[in-house]
Amino acid sequence: MILMLSACTSDSGAEVEPVTPPPSAEDHQPVEDGQMITVVTPETAKNSPEEKSKYQIQTRLTDFHMLSETSGAAWGLTGSSLRLYLTEDYGETWVDISPSSRIHFMDKLVYGRDLFFTDQDHGWIVRSGKNQTDTILLNTTNGGREWKLSALPNMGEVTAIDFSSERGWIMTAGKSFSGIQEKVLHRTDNQGSTWNQVMQNVSYPASRVPDTVIPRAGAVTGMSFMNTATGFAAVRENQGTVLYVTRDGGKTWSPSKRVFDHAESTSCRIGSDSSPVFLGSTQKLWVPVQCGDDSKSRYMGFFSLDSGKTWEKIPFELYPKTGTGNIKPFFYRMDQGWSIIDGIVYKSNDMGKTWTAFEKDEGLSKNLERYPIISKIQFASPEVGWMLVETQDGSRSRLLLSSDGGESWKVR
Repeated sequence: MILMLSACTSDSGAEVEPVTPPPSAEDHQPVEDGQMITVVTPETAKNSPEEKSKYQIQTRLTDFHMLSETSGAAWGLTGSSLRLYLTEDYGETWVDISPSSRIHFMDKLVYGRDLFFTDQDHGWIVRSGKNQTDTILLNTTNGGREWKLSALPNMGEVTAIDFSSERGWIMTAGKSFSGIQEKVLHRTDNQGSTWNQVMQNVSYPASRVPDTVIPRAGAVTGMSFMNTATGFAAVRENQGTVLYVTRDGGKTWSPSKRVFDHAESTSCRIGSDSSPVFLGSTQKLWVPVQCGDDSKSRYMGFFSLDSGKTWEKIPFELYPKTGTGNIKPFFYRMDQGWSIIDGIVYKSNDMGKTWTAFEKDEGLSKNLERYPIISKIQFASPEVGWMLVETQDGSRSRLLLSSDGGESWKVR
């Protein structure tokens, strides 16, 4: 099945949504107690600091993704409009690369499900089809200065996305009920011009779903491809989590029985927004696992050095005493991982076998007093990382920066 993109207004393929004229401070609705950021106009973004045209706004950020030490994207919703910002100077200044406000979003966008960047120029945004609306796909090839908008009819609710330079995958869900989810995987080999259905479990009788597709049991929580052929999908079932592997670009899948045994899978799970993470090469990856309830979770990791053929299980000696100021571990490389437990930053240099606590950082502690929920942490090098902290009700947030490997943090 080949799915052709249908443009909303254009006769030539896909509507182009240029982010012009440059937004000004007046274009932004004020956000109560939002984070103050410095925005520069796109045409002056590459200029020297003193030659940039700048203004300040308050905004509410709900997620981010680092692309390098110096660059990354952060975003949130103002009403139903996506506000998306890109930085190339450690968050000192940002360029507003938001798509048209005519495209409405109902829920906050999560990286790897609704939004994906392959580099500073190439990015994808998906507005999942709900309530009989078409799935909308936006793609930029010039750092958000223009967005190509296309409709993907009858695709359903998007549960995971992944892209490389030319190839991309979109996992969607049909009917979902009582731990059952219909799953369809679409793939593009031409940057999204056309999409092919490469896997589905919908058309088979319930008792005859072949064992070469991802079954209906459970919900997909994440998907990662290491190259054009090999990929992984995490499926959260009622009895635990199962990791499925494909070696042919998504056409056929099989469970990786080496990752979870039955006893672990019933009490531990991959997070609702987690997928296998590659650590600097296509050979090395890890799967983060959470055990226990959300308030006082313990963590472990499964690490592979051979593209997922074999795995090593490592329980992490990290034991939260409170329900706030905690975050699951993040690994930048096999020998470089971080976690935060009860407001203290821990570092591991051996795949999480041992952890060393940093001294309490006053900057982080002050922010955690007002924003006690750590929603995300990411490092793009051994030194530079970002962290997003939020209030208990999720209404306010702050983006923090560390430039010394996690020892100290400041509002970006």
